[in-house]
Amino acid sequence: MSLALDNVEVRAGSFALGPLSLAVEQGEYLTVVGPTGAGKTLMLEAIAGLREVERGRVLMNQTDVTRKSPEARNVGFLYQDGLLFPHLNVRENLGYGAQRRGARQPAVELARLARMLQVEALMDRMPEGLSGGERQRVALGRALAASPTLLLLDEPMASLDPRSRHMLEGTLRELHRELGTTTLHVTHNFGEALGLGDRVAVLIGGRLLQVDTPRQVFSHPVSETVGRFVRYGTPPDSLRAGAAAEPAPRRIALELPRKSLEAGLADLSDDAVLRVEARRVQTADTAETGGRAGAPRLSGRLVAVERGNESVDLAVALVLELRLVLAGTEPAAQSPALGTEIELRLVDGEDR
Repeated sequence: MSLALDNVEVRAGSFALGPLSLAVEQGEYLTVVGPTGAGKTLMLEAIAGLREVERGRVLMNQTDVTRKSPEARNVGFLYQDGLLFPHLNVRENLGYGAQRRGARQPAVELARLARMLQVEALMDRMPEGLSGGERQRVALGRALAASPTLLLLDEPMASLDPRSRHMLEGTLRELHRELGTTTLHVTHNFGEALGLGDRVAVLIGGRLLQVDTPRQVFSHPVSETVGRFVRYGTPPDSLRAGAAAEPAPRRIALELPRKSLEAGLADLSDDAVLRVEARRVQTADTAETGGRAGAPRLSGRLVAVERGNESVDLAVALVLELRLVLAGTEPAAQSPALGTEIELRLVDGEDR
């Protein structure tokens, strides 16, 4: 299904969303990034018919659905907390989604969906016995079981731990590749936007400020407002209010295994995301003398950080968006600030 917003305006109390104009192609995966309070959830609810549109039109497959009920739009919606039915097991939750189509989904289709979501072994479990990541995969399955032509995801990974987020991100990527469902995924996490979106839309203060490929948005923001947000994760007003401190350290250096990086680069498309483990981290003071002399170097900017118990994931904006994993490094080196300048040094495998 294609989707278009034509000068859509929505109000929620004193907050005004829009006017928004946006076109999403059939089968596209669009990620929408913005700070808390930007209107991301409100936009999804307006598309789904859960919020009244004051002005403008919502078009699906060139048909005006602005005044149609949510049930008439064939939209799947997944909130941050999947909210499974607590009295139904996993199989029954998935089956409920299938019944929304007006007929019970054949068991073979549910089995295929369960296999794609990696919940086959959980079919007889109750929601209270599932982990956060398992609950979200089941909730996603319930939304997909109705065979929606448009899937709306409202920060589906916000409440998950880093490992579960990484697994669900992979699941979403595989499901989209398999099913091709047109998807809008809103988040404040740059890693999700980089790893999943065919295009990225930046929503700040109820306005869409830029819609482009991930590489263009993060490397060539169209305004100072967008540039500061993608650099620091905070809109300019908050920066001026002192909510974001000056990045420290100003620059760090990471050593990457040359062979691993070069092998990965050979398989990348223009907007792909490469995941590499960084071998060593140094601050600006030691970076000048550390590392092997003459090692190839790249410079970039840190745009996202996700911390786990044993590792830290970094998203670094270069010509392409590079995902790095820091494992076994000193704690002080594991907390670079957004906007920190990153120097990457390629080293041979034995140089550690």
